[in-house]
Amino acid sequence: MTIGGWIVMSLSIGSVLTLLTFCLYKTFTIPADQDD
Repeated sequence: MTIGGWIVMSLSIGSVLTLLTFCLYKTFTIPADQDD
C-alpha cells in the first residue's frame, strides 16, 4: 500500500476511535438521575 493509503487509513481509524472514545466517555460519566 502506498504512503497516501496508509495516511488515509490511519486518519480514518483514528477519527472513528476518537469519536467512539468520546461517546463512551460522555455516556459513562453522565450523572445518574436520583428520583427520591
